[in-house]
Amino acid sequence: MFDKIVSSIGRFSFKNRKLIAVLGFILLIAVIILESQTIIEYSYAEDSIVTDIFPQDDIIVLVYENKDEKMMSSIIDMLSKDEHVTSIQAYANTLGAEMSVDDVAGMFGIDRVFVNTLFYLCENGFATEGMTFVDFATFITSDDFINNEMFAPMLDEASKAQIAQLGSLVNALTSTDKYSAEEISAMFGVDVQMVQSVFYIKQLQNINYQNFANTIFGTIAGVLGVDAQTIEKVFNITPVTSLNMEEFVRVISDLSAIADAFVDSEQGAQLHTLIDIYDAVKSNKELSPSDIVDLFGNMADTDMFTEENLTLLYIMSRSNTMDMSSTKIPLYDFFTFLSEEIITNEAFSSYFDEAMLAEFESAKTMMSEGIAQLVGPEHSRMVITVDYVLESPEINKFYADLTDMLDNTLSGNYYLVGNSAMSYEVSQTFDQEYLIISIVTAIAVFLVVYMSFRKFSVSLLLICVIECAVFAMMSVMAVTGSPMFFIALILVQCILMGSMIDYAILFTTYYREVRKEYVLEEALPVVMTRATYAILTSSLILVLVTFICGFFMTGTVAAILQTLSIGAFCAILLILFVLPSYLVLLDKFIIKESKEKLMAIEE
Repeated sequence: MFDKIVSSIGRFSFKNRKLIAVLGFILLIAVIILESQTIIEYSYAEDSIVTDIFPQDDIIVLVYENKDEKMMSSIIDMLSKDEHVTSIQAYANTLGAEMSVDDVAGMFGIDRVFVNTLFYLCENGFATEGMTFVDFATFITSDDFINNEMFAPMLDEASKAQIAQLGSLVNALTSTDKYSAEEISAMFGVDVQMVQSVFYIKQLQNINYQNFANTIFGTIAGVLGVDAQTIEKVFNITPVTSLNMEEFVRVISDLSAIADAFVDSEQGAQLHTLIDIYDAVKSNKELSPSDIVDLFGNMADTDMFTEENLTLLYIMSRSNTMDMSSTKIPLYDFFTFLSEEIITNEAFSSYFDEAMLAEFESAKTMMSEGIAQLVGPEHSRMVITVDYVLESPEINKFYADLTDMLDNTLSGNYYLVGNSAMSYEVSQTFDQEYLIISIVTAIAVFLVVYMSFRKFSVSLLLICVIECAVFAMMSVMAVTGSPMFFIALILVQCILMGSMIDYAILFTTYYREVRKEYVLEEALPVVMTRATYAILTSSLILVLVTFICGFFMTGTVAAILQTLSIGAFCAILLILFVLPSYLVLLDKFIIKESKEKLMAIEE
């Protein structure tokens, strides 16, 4: 039964050889056109219930040279504008994110005034030059310092009272308001009699000596009889009841030797301190911490105004005079400075409790691990998560824009890693590379076939049949709308060219052997009877096994097996139904026998 069927096919092929040849050529043109419409996939995303409910984001890793780190912020800003970019993780926006004073104060729960100081130290080190006494006094008398819980351990009631006294003194020195002896005594904390003595000195300075000289000679005769009004008129003495602080200090400064005669040594030292403070306020010159210590040395009676505390207060006031709110420092750099320079510094030890130190230690471990994941010896990486559909026109445009941006921004080499990144890169070159692979494969198989038959026409014919099978396989995928995984295409082409060509060689060999004994009309049915069984036995196993396995398998393996099954089936059809007609038409180019022998066979 089988032999009759295949013999009938052979006779049909011989009888309609020209029509079949024409149809075969048309088929070749058609599949060449259709295969260009095949959807090639460069990444394989398996559909499942889980992915339907929880769509998986696409992760892209950008690897770049460390020298380009300074450009990452601008790249992150541009990527953040894309609504499909769901997250960006890089050194520039995590550990290297530039933090402001307010950012750090909120993150670590530290007072903003103290953070401002830390920023100043991080930027300028422990340099303490460049601040006036008024700026210093303004800070330590402000609510940011006095009412700040962080500085409470430094401030007892005596210190607060002395600070309030200092504030009043500086305000008085910078104003023109006049004060009585009692007010100055309360303001400066000295005996009222000592202050009144300074008032007397000022009163003596107001004597009109010229008027005294003109009058004394006219009244000398009656000197013993003059009354108080006459004396006041003669000396023109005006009582001094109030002075502004500048006048008060000038009296002390101009007549310090006289002033010392009216006060004891302790009060004299305080007056001289007042003169120094006045000079510091009026000159507006920049002072060092040691200058501040010298100014307070004779008037401070609390432990607050020690050299260590004053140095720290000086830095704090200096930093807050220089507002650091617009300054931004990378988080990791700030944390490193905090861990290495501040926490270990005894001057700052009172500002960090055990819980805060433990928190810093934990954060230090996390940051060390984090920076190891983001920054390497020569390269760093940025992890970008997007929710684009894989291999969609939108993600292709995203990659085109991204690569263009990186080319124009970065000075060093960079690499994009990830499923979609690989897919985009492969898609840009696959057509050209696949063409090269196909040509090289065809040439290699052609040479093998040529070595078997020593006939150019036979080798070319068999290669065309198998390539037509490959194109037919791709056309089936295009017509059904099924995408084709690019790895499956490459592997299937190699397998078809390597295995199916063997069936074509087998059929052609049978044909050449049979033609030695049979005329052209009888040869094809005989060839079909002898070759078909051998070809179908193994080829159908390949077709069925790959189809069944592909049906039950998933992922890339299933795609390869199913594609191979379709390709092998197309190749079998072409070998059994198209190739025979071409062998008959090209008979004289295929068989080795001489014309005389062929004529004898025909007879």
